Amino acid sequence: MSDAVAAPKARALGPEEKDECMKIFDIFDRNAENIAPVSDTMDMLTKLGQTYTKRETEAIMKEARGPKGDKKNLGPEEWLVLCSKWVRQDDEEEILRAFKVFDANGDGVIDFDEFKFIMQKVGEEPLTDAEVEEAMKEADEDGNGVIDIPEFMDLIKKSKNALKEA
Repeated sequence: MSDAVAAPKARALGPEEKDECMKIFDIFDRNAENIAPVSDTMDMLTKLGQTYTKRETEAIMKEARGPKGDKKNLGPEEWLVLCSKWVRQDDEEEILRAFKVFDANGDGVIDFDEFKFIMQKVGEEPLTDAEVEEAMKEADEDGNGVIDIPEFMDLIKKSKNALKEA
């Protein structure tokens, strides 16, 4: 079996992600020639808050060099392709890790008792069962009595957006 790491599939970058990636590219485009050294690729990704294993690093560098492209420099388009494949969506990974922590029995959903525990830990004041039940109904988009991963992700993202707007 090979030790090589396959490159992840590209995903669409949002406008903010593109802007952030291009700001980093511009830092490494030292002579304003619209190129950045391939040797700086890992530093560029690190500036975006990304960390990788040795195997992932080797795969990124191999991909950055490319079979046909300039082996020493990256253009902005190549950099955005790398970003679309290698910049992890930390929010989603973080939310998934949190879900697994709150899903105490590991059944893939958060039930009332697990949700109550979450609400008690994050709230400043203890909540009544009725208050927890009301919050759970709001989060339980399909009404099946439990919160699954997509519902949990939506709940956390809505909470983060509400905090940003406050």
